[in-house]
Amino acid sequence: MNQEQFEQFWLQLKMPLKAKWERITDSDLKEIQGSLATFKDIVLKRYGDTNKSEVSIWVDRRYSHWTGNYLGYSDPEPAST
Repeated sequence: MNQEQFEQFWLQLKMPLKAKWERITDSDLKEIQGSLATFKDIVLKRYGDTNKSEVSIWVDRRYSHWTGNYLGYSDPEPAST
């Protein structure tokens, strides 16, 4: 997914993103506002280098799923508290 695609799908990405990376705050979401680079920076800040490649894989799968090109991916179940 490139920046333009990330920005187009930002509204659809917010909730799954928050479910996937629970350390991301509402303030972080406001800061991201559809910026893929900012999203990657915030995940790096919250989780460190270990998730760097996971971010790209996740956004690519999300985009492919929405466009119908990746049928093997499903949204994660919400975490129960």
